[in-house]
Amino acid sequence: MVNFDDSFRVRMKERMARFSMFDQRGNVTSKVSVTVKKGDNLLSETKPENQDFTWASDENGPSPLSYFISSLGMCQMVHYAERAGSMNIRIDDLVIKVDGKFTISRPRFFTEIEYFVDIKSHESFETIRELVKSAASDCYVTNTLSKACDVKGFLILNGVQSGEINQF
Repeated sequence: MVNFDDSFRVRMKERMARFSMFDQRGNVTSKVSVTVKKGDNLLSETKPENQDFTWASDENGPSPLSYFISSLGMCQMVHYAERAGSMNIRIDDLVIKVDGKFTISRPRFFTEIEYFVDIKSHESFETIRELVKSAASDCYVTNTLSKACDVKGFLILNGVQSGEINQF
């Protein structure tokens, strides 16, 4: 079972109210910054601005492409937590698998990204469908990537294929 404690739920309700205010204003922007430092061989280390942690990529760990496509799943997970926590939606389990197809020859780019949202929950299909639609439409990464290549999401609810997310 995915747990949202009371303080988290309160923070998410406040956050969702702020986002609603931004939606009403329209065209509100912000900024995120990271610094990537080159190490030996294939090692690169990334540090977010004003934070005290780093992550790295080298020949012994995840490739930059794995990090890249994982950002879609990670970003959507934030939006699932915001919505589910603020709306008291119970989620027993949530996993997002992301597959990216890309060209190896030049020009190199992703041609297609598919993601599969596997949710186990006792909530109604309508409740989960709205949660899934919101998480996908709120996701910066999903929206940005869909401008560059074909992005398709699919819902699997309680083990049953439930359709393409953008068709809901």
